[in-house]
Amino acid sequence: MYLAGCTGAVMIVMVIVSLATGATQEAHEHFAKPEVYAIGLLEHASALRAVFALDIAFVIVYTAFFATLSAYLVEIGRPLARIAFAAMALTALLDIVEDHHIVSLLDAAEQGVLPSAAAISFQVVESATKFSVSYVALFLYGLAIPRTTKLGWALALFLTVGTALNAIVGYSLPPSAMASFDGGRWVGFLIGLSLLIGTLSTSSTRPESTARDH
Repeated sequence: MYLAGCTGAVMIVMVIVSLATGATQEAHEHFAKPEVYAIGLLEHASALRAVFALDIAFVIVYTAFFATLSAYLVEIGRPLARIAFAAMALTALLDIVEDHHIVSLLDAAEQGVLPSAAAISFQVVESATKFSVSYVALFLYGLAIPRTTKLGWALALFLTVGTALNAIVGYSLPPSAMASFDGGRWVGFLIGLSLLIGTLSTSSTRPESTARDH
């Protein structure tokens, strides 16, 4: 629960920095012409570096959070949590690659070197792969969450049905609509964390109930 709170706190700081400066990670996860992409990188260069620095901290805490959550779920008889964490650990690795690749493109742009179309296309594929793997992880966590309380059911449905719908809608939208959709991901993450904290709080007061629903 403490790690969930730390994860949410780092994410909120990232959102505040993005709203205050206009620098966002998501803007560089989609394809644009090299000139346009470079201008986007340079527009808020210092703030963008701060966002990616915060994102590395975010990766650290959410990986620790999901590792601890998985250990707890396995302990109460939820073996799917092992596979879910493997997918989440891969998501963390892809997130790290994404951060450093985009920063490397920013470094090059600051020296007058435009990113190539191939490098931008790689980033689009890498980012989409990161999200797809995270969808697999979250769906599996949804299956692993004990459904012994109303909050447990709400979280399980949010992580399974909600994640599937999020993937379908996200990959169906045209590029012009992606900015709004990307912003909604942060809201969804906060909702999921809040539901999880509530579920864990309830479960901690009813330890005998968590092992019944396999």
